[in-house]
Amino acid sequence: MKLRAAILVALTTLSLGLVVLVSPVQPAWACSCALRPDQEDDRADLIVVGTITAVTDRGVQLAVESVEKGSRSVATLRLAVSRSEDSCGYDFRAGTRYRVNSIDGATGLCFGIRQLPGTPSADAAAPTPVTAAPAPAQWPGRWWFAAAAMLTVLAAGLVAVALWRHRTRAQSPNA
Repeated sequence: MKLRAAILVALTTLSLGLVVLVSPVQPAWACSCALRPDQEDDRADLIVVGTITAVTDRGVQLAVESVEKGSRSVATLRLAVSRSEDSCGYDFRAGTRYRVNSIDGATGLCFGIRQLPGTPSADAAAPTPVTAAPAPAQWPGRWWFAAAAMLTVLAAGLVAVALWRHRTRAQSPNA
């Protein structure tokens, strides 16, 4: 009885280990933006168009050309932002024009940032949205084979336990 329990525990542990080992790995995205551009605009308390004049690890400074939403009328604006898009920040480039949404003095990838053409023009009315790259499509390749092998090993183990149990019952004097 103890041997059978030990075999079942070993097979279960092996099966779970193989499941974890052969499971397909999906890319991890620390930042996922769930809002459409119009929702980002509605949520923002300040929307400005301007050129980035300074970039630091913690923020950016913009030379403001126009204010599309909000009541600030300043020539320069400082916004808090992380430089890493992995953590929903944004990698601003000095000298580049952007349309930037801000909430409470901060901005980021999910706030609504659109890079604009280099000089103010009529083309700025139709900005190009900047978004994170989509996850690459993955075809489940070798993991199907590994999962089938794991199930085969598990089935063989259960058959071996069943045969062993049948033999021990057939050999016992009480059977």
